[in-house]
Amino acid sequence: MLQTNRFQKSKRRAMALIFFVAMLVVIVGMVAFAVDIGHIVLVRTQLQVAADAAAIGAAAKLGGSYDEIHDIAKNVAERHRVGDKNVVLDQSDVEMGMWDASTRTFTPSDEGIGNAVRVTTYRDAAHGGEVPLCFGKIFNLFSYKMSASAVAMATPRDIAFVVDLSGSMNDDSEPCWATDAINAEFGPAGYPTVGSELMAKIFEDFGYGEFPGTLQYLGAPWGVPQNEYAYAELTKDGGPLADSSIPTLYRILKSDNETTRKRKAYSIIIDQQLAQIMPEAMPTLDSQANYAYWEKYLDYMIESVTVRKGAGTPPKNRGTLPPNQDSDRVTGFNNPNRSTFPSASASAVAEQRNWFGYLTYVQFMMDQGRDGQPVAGMFVPLSLNSDDCPWHEEETAGGTFEFPPREQPTHASRRAIIAAIEVVRQRNALIQDPNQRDWVSIVSFDRLTGGGPVLRQSLTGDYETAMRACTELQAVSDATASTATDAGLIKAVEHIKPTSEGGQGRRGTDKVVVLLTDGVPNLTVGDSQEISDYLQDNPSDDYYPSNKLPYNSPLVESARMQARHWMVFPVGIGLGTDYDFMDRMGRLGGTANDDGETPRGSGNPAEYEQRLVEIFENIITSPQVRLVQ
Repeated sequence: MLQTNRFQKSKRRAMALIFFVAMLVVIVGMVAFAVDIGHIVLVRTQLQVAADAAAIGAAAKLGGSYDEIHDIAKNVAERHRVGDKNVVLDQSDVEMGMWDASTRTFTPSDEGIGNAVRVTTYRDAAHGGEVPLCFGKIFNLFSYKMSASAVAMATPRDIAFVVDLSGSMNDDSEPCWATDAINAEFGPAGYPTVGSELMAKIFEDFGYGEFPGTLQYLGAPWGVPQNEYAYAELTKDGGPLADSSIPTLYRILKSDNETTRKRKAYSIIIDQQLAQIMPEAMPTLDSQANYAYWEKYLDYMIESVTVRKGAGTPPKNRGTLPPNQDSDRVTGFNNPNRSTFPSASASAVAEQRNWFGYLTYVQFMMDQGRDGQPVAGMFVPLSLNSDDCPWHEEETAGGTFEFPPREQPTHASRRAIIAAIEVVRQRNALIQDPNQRDWVSIVSFDRLTGGGPVLRQSLTGDYETAMRACTELQAVSDATASTATDAGLIKAVEHIKPTSEGGQGRRGTDKVVVLLTDGVPNLTVGDSQEISDYLQDNPSDDYYPSNKLPYNSPLVESARMQARHWMVFPVGIGLGTDYDFMDRMGRLGGTANDDGETPRGSGNPAEYEQRLVEIFENIITSPQVRLVQ
């Protein structure tokens, strides 16, 4: 009996031990399983983090080449470790394609372009080996393969190009002073004729032959001396125009008053001097048909002189000649523009007085610009508002377009913006849904009267139409201040803000404003009290003293856009760009680089377009991105 009890106790102990061992095995197995599961979850998370980061990095360069995008994804991904190994990314693991927001699907593109990038990361035999299992061997599981993918897309953008068309935007094409100044400035850099080459293109556009063409002094056909009294000598009693051989229409009589003498002298100069040296000039050099127009050119070029006694008499005490001369002179119109060309000589302009020819006529047209009317309702042939404006074809990055004459730096701006829009078009080529495309618009600004800021092209995904709008950009007259930068920015803001706020922009899009200007603000629509209050409430070292309202007003607009998470890119062009102002705008707008600077356009006309294209392409191909899957 005692032996039986002992046996029973031993049996119970054995059963307990077996149960304990079994439970221990179960617990160990569960712990092992949990360890492997935890490891798998960790690896899966690490794969996803790597895929997310690589997709975001790659999508930020959409618009670049596939190789560039793949390299960025690879570099980002391979900085991540999964388990105990770095991520390995193959070529096929990075796909460009289209993200359809409505169906939330990604479709790879065989063309290698699109609005999104998908990156897939792996741990398998081809990508660093499968994930080893510590205790899975118990169940004959030695490793586990897994993957993770992420899709990042470029957020659609509403883009506004805000273009300066102030009077200085054709200064490089003003041959009475800018040509020599440009040649001298860039000669040491290997461009001794860059200014002359620029003018040669203008002459080609007008059909004027080789630059600089013939220049002839006032009254040269009639032998008057080449000095300030040339006009007075030409029109005095007994002067060349009083000779009996002169046709009655032009012959000076002793009884003629100074107004009549001017009409006769100007008429013969138009018909017999200008017509001979400028046969291709428009409007037609005919004093009977176009006297009023050509009178303005002659008034512009002829040096006035006061005649009392001596040269240019009789009659005595003739007063200031020519009489009733228009106040618009070649020595006016901010010639030379010292802000743009600090080394330009004022004497060089003065020395052009009394000289006639295509060179000085082009100067006259540039000073009149797009909106100048020497005679009411009559524009200079440079202006696209004139029936005499010569258009010519050019190949551009976006195709073949017709342009008015190649005034600079405006023409470089036209072509560069077309190139930028072409980059936009390429980036959006496969996007079928118009609402998922980038849209572009064009706003120009100059003076506040006579038009003010103009919406040249409303927001559109029709890139061809937007490009054509660029061809009609032209600078205004130099007659008055014409750089109302804040007005252009405000016009752009009002246009691209969402329709729910009264604009024509879209909700859920990034807003991008690209300001292209060659100078500094000299006009403003800003309210001084409102700007002052803003500066007080939002102090920053990037604002100017409160008395510089034309500067501070666009800076405030830039800060306001940045506060809405809009992107403002100030881009300078030309020798006289005030980069202190541009950098302040970039810092307040959140787009300056780490050194607080904005992109530098070139001051050299030979490099204008190339540099602008590089800057615009960098802006266009660096979109804001977001993970969508």
